[in-house]
Amino acid sequence: MIPPRVDYAADAVPDPAPPSSPPAPEAAFVISRRSALVLGVAATGVLAAAYAGLRQVGSYPEPADSLPALTVLTDKEVAIFRRLGDHLLPPGGPLPGSGGDDETITRMDRFYAGMPEHKLLLSRGLPLAFEHGTTLDRFGARCMTQLPDGRCERYLESWADATIIVKSQLWTALKMFYGMTYFERPDVLAVMGFAVPCGRPA
Repeated sequence: MIPPRVDYAADAVPDPAPPSSPPAPEAAFVISRRSALVLGVAATGVLAAAYAGLRQVGSYPEPADSLPALTVLTDKEVAIFRRLGDHLLPPGGPLPGSGGDDETITRMDRFYAGMPEHKLLLSRGLPLAFEHGTTLDRFGARCMTQLPDGRCERYLESWADATIIVKSQLWTALKMFYGMTYFERPDVLAVMGFAVPCGRPA
């Protein structure tokens, strides 16, 4: 007598499904000549509110005569970027100049001038968020550019060490702005051992 056929395939354990790809991050940064910021909703809201409500707050000295004429940046934005740049990339280090010198400020102005209009308005809120963010923490109502050096350094370090995602995103965006300006200077590239690509403006 022939025994009944057993279908072993029916009892086989199916192979486990391949692991799914991790979800896309909620916010990502894209920095280029045509695209300045792609941020989460909260960070975008902070920049939009900063530009709408704070761009005309306070009075700031005119830049030094050594600074060439700018096309976009205001006196206020220049003062803020000088303070931010000298904190991130202070003078006297192994690389030429600083993040707040005339050359970097001029390149920051060109960087802003190359942005599409809708990105430009949003990006102009970035320095304002740092300038007036002092009102939201223990540093009080004084603007960043008015803080003594020690307090300003502690204030900016609080941004660098922030665990709040919005502050962390804005700090990263700020460093990317300097990556597209200071770190594209021919003198900086030369010291770092990189050749300056043909066609890149000096």
